[in-house]
Amino acid sequence: MKTLKTTFAALALCGLAACTAPAPESVAGFIADATMNTVTLRALTSEQTYTFATAEADKSEAYGLLVGSPTIVEYTGDLKKNPEAVKISADRTYAEAVGRWTVPDPIAPAKVMGVELQTEGRAQSINMATLIYTGWELQGEAGKILLKGQSIGNGQTIGFTETGVISKDAAGRYTLSIEGTGTVYTKAQ
Repeated sequence: MKTLKTTFAALALCGLAACTAPAPESVAGFIADATMNTVTLRALTSEQTYTFATAEADKSEAYGLLVGSPTIVEYTGDLKKNPEAVKISADRTYAEAVGRWTVPDPIAPAKVMGVELQTEGRAQSINMATLIYTGWELQGEAGKILLKGQSIGNGQTIGFTETGVISKDAAGRYTLSIEGTGTVYTKAQ
């Protein structure tokens, strides 16, 4: 009788294991497009794209689903046939960086100057004719970015890169400190 009970218990456990849903798989890439109910990811090393249904997905770490953001999508189903996203995890630093970063203009304090960091690594200067920001990228470390641009003056143009460190204070205000320059921009709300 003991052997019969053990056999039924083993069969019951095997049956339960067979009924569980397969574990989600994951794919990493860059957000190429996002709508209310889908997100399209471009593969890290190719132009291959995958579109996921997102209606039921955990988006607590999606940070706005910004185009160009490095992202990991956990999904169920066939990757090539309308998979369902289970969880979307985008890069927090990317989301924090995108926006307008300014300081008061020292010559005209009623005005501001700075940089606007846009999606997909684009950047543009705000009211600065001689310091032209052209791009930015993540540094692979939380809160660090690399700014790129050109300094124009004295009849010459010199390319530059600057490391920026993003911080958030207790009141929720973001700052972007440019290492080695003493410049600290504040993110527009």
